[in-house]
This record gives sequence, C-alpha cells and structure tokens, in this order.
Amino acid sequence: MPLLGVLMLGAQVLCAVHAGRTGRPYFWIMLILALPGAGMLAYFVAEIAPDILGGRRARSAASGVVKLLDPEKRYREALRNVEVASTTATRASLAEQCLCSDRTDEAIQLYRDLLTGMHATDPDLMLGLARTHFARAEFADVQTVLEQLRDANPAYRSAEGHLLYAQCLERQADFPAALDEYAALAEYYPGQEAKSRYAALLQQQGCTDEARHLFEEVCRAVDLMPKHARRIQREWSDFAKRRLAGI
Repeated sequence: MPLLGVLMLGAQVLCAVHAGRTGRPYFWIMLILALPGAGMLAYFVAEIAPDILGGRRARSAASGVVKLLDPEKRYREALRNVEVASTTATRASLAEQCLCSDRTDEAIQLYRDLLTGMHATDPDLMLGLARTHFARAEFADVQTVLEQLRDANPAYRSAEGHLLYAQCLERQADFPAALDEYAALAEYYPGQEAKSRYAALLQQQGCTDEARHLFEEVCRAVDLMPKHARRIQREWSDFAKRRLAGI
C-alpha cells in the first residue's frame, strides 16, 4: 500500500476513534469511514477547530457544517436541556429550536404554556409566539399577538417585531396600514429589508416614483457598505435592481 494510503487510513482510524471516545454523534464515525477525505475535513471543521481556534469565525463555520450534516442537533440539545432542567429559559430555547426545525405545533404549545403567570406578557415570549404564527401563515393571529404585546409592554422596542407586524398587515391586504408601518420602519430598521419591502409595496400600489427612489437608495446604500456587510445585504440590492428594471 502506498505511503499516502497508509497515512490516510491511519488518520481515518484516529478520527473515528476520537469521535467515538469523545461522545460525538454516531453519524460522524459513519461519515469518516464512508468519505475519508471529506468526512475527516468536515469533522475537523465542525468538531475540532472550534476547540483549538475559538473565535466567532471558527464557531460560525462549525455551525454551518453541523447544520448541514445534522440539522436536528440544536433541537436535540435544547430538548435534552429541558429534560435536565425544565426552566423558562430552557423551554423558551426549545420553542425557538422547534420553530427553526418546522415543529410549529410543538412551538405554539410551548409558547402558550410559557405565557402564563408571571410570564403572561413577557415580550420576548410573545414575539416568539407571533413568529411561530407567521411561519404558519396565521397572519390575523400574528397581528393579535403583536398588538397585545404592544399594549402590555409599551416601552418594548423590537425592529424584528415591527417588521413582522407590517408584513402581517400586508399579507391581510390592509395596504394603507402596512405602508404606514413600512414608512416608519424604513427610518430606523437595520439593513435594507424594510426599505425594500416598503418600496415593493409602493410599486404594487402604483406609486412608482416613490418606489424607484427607495430602490435606488437601497442600491447605493449596499454599494457603500464594507465588504462583509455588503455580502449580507446583497440579496436586497439584487431585489431592488430587479424591481427597478420593471419600473
């Protein structure tokens, strides 16, 4: 056997043994054995590099690999945390993971159970419930929950919640109210999503000059951003350019 093959086999065995002894999910062993090169690389990036290097970039890369290979990992971890200690924090985390993994029935029940007693008007939990209703296209329920949130917590501010409210009004064809909310959002919302959605609704309602002006603002704003921010906002710049082409 060529030397390279021997080294590869040895590295493969070491990775598989390490995965087994350190309690990693069994799928890592299968991946390492089935795809020696790619499997070992994925294992290193997802499981070893974050421990060695630390830092946000390493954690982000690892998170992406794990999400691709084992999309249920965060849900299982959240469920295990609830089994160890069923607290408001652990159950709220589980509800969030249920929403992320499309377990919306479970998420709805968790949020409703949490929104009782001293937490009956907790704004973060109410926002989580509204987000879950939105994922289920229950837009009237989104509006109801967010209006209850606002009434119970007048000092609470959430750009995400505000955007959700504007979108649920739009989805219910309450266009004048949605335009008012988008106009307010466009003044302070971080990033270009709110302004892009506002411009798109203006265009839909026949306000083409205003829409064109806003789409041009989005394109200029993204072009002037630092490279890392430009990558994040690129989808809205591309969206604005496509809409401008149709005006």
